[in-house]
Amino acid sequence: MLYYMKAELNKALKKKYTRFYLVGIILTALLANGAMSAFRSIYYGTNDGTFAYNLIMFAKGFFWIPYYACWFAADNVFGDEYPNPLIRDKSTIGLSRTKMYLGKLIASEIIMFLCAIFATVAFLLITWVFQVHDGTIDLSVVLDFAEAVLIAMPLFVTGVSISNAFLFSVTPKKRAFMFFVLGIVIIPRILIFLATEKIHFLPAVWITNILITPQFQTLQFYATRDVPKIIISSVIYTVLSCIIGCTRFKRKAF
Repeated sequence: MLYYMKAELNKALKKKYTRFYLVGIILTALLANGAMSAFRSIYYGTNDGTFAYNLIMFAKGFFWIPYYACWFAADNVFGDEYPNPLIRDKSTIGLSRTKMYLGKLIASEIIMFLCAIFATVAFLLITWVFQVHDGTIDLSVVLDFAEAVLIAMPLFVTGVSISNAFLFSVTPKKRAFMFFVLGIVIIPRILIFLATEKIHFLPAVWITNILITPQFQTLQFYATRDVPKIIISSVIYTVLSCIIGCTRFKRKAF
């Protein structure tokens, strides 16, 4: 399985979509810094003082964006066509469907991990360039952001696992993406809205407490971070999605 996983990882890294993904990360960091710079210039007349701290604090509240983007890491490894276990090559000879599923999943997780490192470094470097004149991005700011990224990693692992499960469970791929958007983006957002203090729909309040998406809102501040809950819920969702996706793949007729 190790050879298969390595082969899938190498294929994914060489795809043009991986390069597009990395360019998208850089553009997002540039847009975030540009927007913050413009906001401070318009409303405060200056960028001096707490530019880097403000930007990084806001950035931690938007970690749900890379969570949604986990789909592209899984999709890149999954390939253009549904994997056919009856068609064998050098990397798949002797592999069961379970090992093929896990091989693609682990390769997707590695892609996500590499992109997370790249995004963290790129964002911090670009932020440093934007505010180099006032020197507000000190070591404490960098460590705070890095800690938030580390805490969020189990959630990103879950995002990749859920995406992989959708890809293996629903065909064609466009339909799988529609189900992903519905189940991971739209429905949770509706439930979060219904759980707000203004509406306070009790079933939505209870369901929201066990969803993944709302946990990204807790990453901005130390006092709101619930690390044990993040780890436990991530493990549960990752295992469940892996079981569902693998079971669907094993039962699929070719």
